[in-house]
Amino acid sequence: MKILIAAMGHFYDRPTGSARVAFDEAVELSRRGEEVWVLAPGAPSLPQHELNDGIHLLRYVPEKCAPWSPARGSGHQRAATAVLALHLPQVEAIHGHVPLPYLAALDFYGDSVHSCYTVHSPVRMEMAIEWRNRGLARRITAPAGLAVINRIEKKCLRRSEVTSALSQYTIDCIDKVHGKEIAKRMQLTPGWVDTSRFVPVQDRERAKLQLGWLTDLPILFTLRRMVSRMGLDRLLKATHRLLEEGLKFHLVIGGSGPLQGMLEEQARTLDVSNSVTFLGRVEDRLLPLAYAACDAFVLPTRALECFGLIALEALSAGRPVLATPVGAIPELIRKFDSSWLARSTGTEAIADLLRQYLTGELPEHAPSQLHDQIRQDYSRERMLGEFIQATVQRNSVHVVH
Repeated sequence: MKILIAAMGHFYDRPTGSARVAFDEAVELSRRGEEVWVLAPGAPSLPQHELNDGIHLLRYVPEKCAPWSPARGSGHQRAATAVLALHLPQVEAIHGHVPLPYLAALDFYGDSVHSCYTVHSPVRMEMAIEWRNRGLARRITAPAGLAVINRIEKKCLRRSEVTSALSQYTIDCIDKVHGKEIAKRMQLTPGWVDTSRFVPVQDRERAKLQLGWLTDLPILFTLRRMVSRMGLDRLLKATHRLLEEGLKFHLVIGGSGPLQGMLEEQARTLDVSNSVTFLGRVEDRLLPLAYAACDAFVLPTRALECFGLIALEALSAGRPVLATPVGAIPELIRKFDSSWLARSTGTEAIADLLRQYLTGELPEHAPSQLHDQIRQDYSRERMLGEFIQATVQRNSVHVVH
């Protein structure tokens, strides 16, 4: 079967959580003998069509347009359609992970093609948070732009034969944004982690040395895209408070994004630069070691965490996840230890949680125990197969966890 996956970006180009889900799906479908094509926006400098490890990567360059402009959708559609017409005139199934390229594919191939759509986070809610901190002009024009993108997502959901989400929280958000009729059709298809890749290490001190990390202090590690909803500014403020109290630790922040410069300046202003390391983008090959080497992983999200793939990766590596009670995070963390959840998303609540960890007040769990539970409930082998069965295959079944 010839299958098209529409994604926000190719994992090779932009390794985000949603791109990872689409990439894993493409790899598994290809392994099963399907002909897999992945469509996503890309840079003009990259090939329009590329065959990578048996998967066809298609890139289109959207027409330049303001994010809030009504013309943005049609610009994506024209660019994506041109690429599909040139390289992939026919498919049997389409699976969308993001609205704009998916809607272009729906319109290009027509409703006779099997269609499925997975919501990673409601686009209106996500963009509202992104645009809230982007200046006065963006805030003024945001309502019109949010209405346009919301209509596009609703159209994608209505036209799809199968719709799914990775968490109950996301389905509840769809209920609020698009109504009960659409939400009640959605299937819950939880995400997964490669438990053979993310494993505990026997010698964490040696792992720290391999990464160039300190070995004489507890290492708190986080990996986030540097945008406002990730809560990294509050984590830095919490770090400042704890260091002033005399607690000894080092914070390692991985990831990049538009706020990286501002966050680095904030660390200097708070006088915590000597206790904070900004890694920038972390190579995918180093991620398993980084998770396994840290003493604890921190997830300080401020808003709209719709699944939390990185939490699965850290837990599979045997590390505790200290998190804010946002979105779908409690769905996952409460299966392990509710005391790992802060009481709120505020700076003081994050500081309290980290203080409890650093002073030994939180329960300890054997790394092997955490890994085994993740392998039982979220292994890539089982959950990815169920995800494909629930979405891409025509005779899908409802998956309940």
